[in-house]
Amino acid sequence: MSDDDVTATLLEAARLRARVEALELRLAAEADRRHAGERVGATDTASWWAVETRQSRPCAKHRMRLAESLDRHSPTVSALADGDVSVDHARVITECLDKLPADLDDPTIPLRAEQHLLAEARHRDPKALRVLAKHVLTVVAPEIGEAHDARALEAEERLARETAWLTMSPDGRGSVVGKFKIPELHGAMLKKTLLAFAAPKHQAATQEAGAPEPGERRPSPERMGDAFCELLERLPTTSVPKLGGLNATVVVTMDIASLMGGLAPGVLEDGATISAATARRLACEAGLVPAVLGSTSELLDLGRTTRLFTGAQRRGLNLTQPTCTADGCDWPAHLCHAHHDQPWSAGGATDLTNARNLCPRHHARIHDPTYETTHLPGGKVAFHRRT
Repeated sequence: MSDDDVTATLLEAARLRARVEALELRLAAEADRRHAGERVGATDTASWWAVETRQSRPCAKHRMRLAESLDRHSPTVSALADGDVSVDHARVITECLDKLPADLDDPTIPLRAEQHLLAEARHRDPKALRVLAKHVLTVVAPEIGEAHDARALEAEERLARETAWLTMSPDGRGSVVGKFKIPELHGAMLKKTLLAFAAPKHQAATQEAGAPEPGERRPSPERMGDAFCELLERLPTTSVPKLGGLNATVVVTMDIASLMGGLAPGVLEDGATISAATARRLACEAGLVPAVLGSTSELLDLGRTTRLFTGAQRRGLNLTQPTCTADGCDWPAHLCHAHHDQPWSAGGATDLTNARNLCPRHHARIHDPTYETTHLPGGKVAFHRRT
């Protein structure tokens, strides 16, 4: 086959697939009318179809619903049978038509809507067609479509908010796995916020001059995961609802030896542990409350939060250090953490002479015992993995 033959045959095969699927769906609808499943003792025709063709039951039932809907929309059936649209296009069109109000004054509106969507389907993919289908009434019947679309959109948003959910569970290996379903608005808000953390372009820090560290350029899901962690760490405790009379903060308990460089882990409120290095990194941006406990862990004395850089100090630091001070990194200062060059726990002062802007990635690295640092002329710091 020539190159042209291959491409032409590929396109023709796609049309053939649509025609075969149209025939299969028409036969499925006819089999259901003849109660094919009931004759052999199955619950319904879709269940029988699933067993005989080794489909999953949800898939067979989903296709049976499409077959039943296509039975009511002959123009879409004809377009599918001719190979002009795909099954996915047909599903979008039939779902849209089935949701149209039943009390339309003009009986020609559904047919006009179907013809409009079929015309659009010939040069749009199913995803783009679904967006258009939401507003089809505004196109074919603007005198009623705008009001209908407004009511439909309000109902959709209300349902999305009422059915929002989130699940989280630890995987036993130091991570938490979760899923969520939220309205499109809040999904867009979350994505924009995460992109604000993930989007700034910066060069990968180097282990050696001119040699990029392997593995630093990661795909988008990992970058967004890092951004999500950064967002959670940066949530201002003063702007979230109080929990039990206190700001909704995570409490990490650790002894002074670990804070000053020891290895004993920090302990969260639920008993989970984090490494001493991570706890020290968090302490650079979080408040420290010294507490004295007795031999049986009873509270003997509780101090006040200390050690944080003030807003004025942060503004001054951002003026003198407009980017991350790691060598080769240009992450902007307003997204960096303020780090004590000499740890506060070791007597380091909370002032600009002891302050350093570090992006979240390099801030984690400076507290990572597997890295060592070298101070360079001009205030930069280079990272090297320990051998």
